[in-house]
Amino acid sequence: MNYYCKYIDETLREKWEEVVKRNRAAGFHQSFEWAKFKNQEGWDTYKIGIFAKNTNELVGGTIMMQFSFSNGTDFLYIPEGPVVNYENEKEMMEQWKVLEIALFEIINVSHKSQTTHLRIEPRIAQRPLIIDERFVKAPLNLQPKYTQVVALSGDEESILVQMKPKGRYNVRLAEKKGVHVACEEIGKESIKAFFEIYDQTFSRKKLEKKDLPFFENLIGECKSIGKLYFAEYEGKKLATEFVIYYGDRVTYLYGASLDCEREVMAPYLMHWEVMKEAKKKGMKEYDLWGIATPGEEGHEWKGITDFKKKFGGKEVSLIGAYDLVIQKDLYEAFLYKHEL
Repeated sequence: MNYYCKYIDETLREKWEEVVKRNRAAGFHQSFEWAKFKNQEGWDTYKIGIFAKNTNELVGGTIMMQFSFSNGTDFLYIPEGPVVNYENEKEMMEQWKVLEIALFEIINVSHKSQTTHLRIEPRIAQRPLIIDERFVKAPLNLQPKYTQVVALSGDEESILVQMKPKGRYNVRLAEKKGVHVACEEIGKESIKAFFEIYDQTFSRKKLEKKDLPFFENLIGECKSIGKLYFAEYEGKKLATEFVIYYGDRVTYLYGASLDCEREVMAPYLMHWEVMKEAKKKGMKEYDLWGIATPGEEGHEWKGITDFKKKFGGKEVSLIGAYDLVIQKDLYEAFLYKHEL
């Protein structure tokens, strides 16, 4: 083989980030920051690099996550990966095979646990050959399969023009009403302010929600690649969002808005100001991160999907998650237990 694998550490962090940011199937889920966040959430993480034998250059790999259950079983997960050369099928297969060997070595020594399956979820629209060979479609996607992405190319006016008329109108209305958008330094107080708006929003809509420690971990560990925005009107914070800047993409990860003063359209101006700032920083696209399944009536994301689509852009359909079954009996028990 032309490649070999070994663990990567902080000394190779900068090089790893460069490799990930160049790969169309990868993203912030393969960052060191995200790995630290998942560690806080109870996951083990393994950072494995693929190196070219002739140059010893880091060319790919994965940050793989492992979640262990109380019954002694565990499963492995590679979000937005593995990071291999999807542009060259021969290289992709060779890189995957050497990576798979390394992954199975981890499985054999990891906590003497019983691994059910390996789940991968690359950010691509067509299944690669590595999936066609041995993987099965996962019963559940852990990341949004459908998302809305706004291109930030062209000037600001062209981005506004491609919006839905109502979206563009609401942006202009918020400007006229005097809504102010600010990016606040991430800290204990700003995270608390974010959570207060989030908590009220999700309680009002009766949606399943995260707790404050979750956001303290998420925003705290990802603050070097994330930003926290608030939209204010007459001194009151009405809307907020936490976004991730990674590679040439900015991702709207979590957000919320209060029910009061809705007529000033604060969330619309907030998203527009984030787009403008991202464009100035050289970002190429704004990922609104998750929309309802097209054509599905009564989807719980319908309201937020209608909102996101007002910003224009294009609907992106990804392949979703696929599972490599490690132990069939344990995998079937896993599916039964979780009613999948």
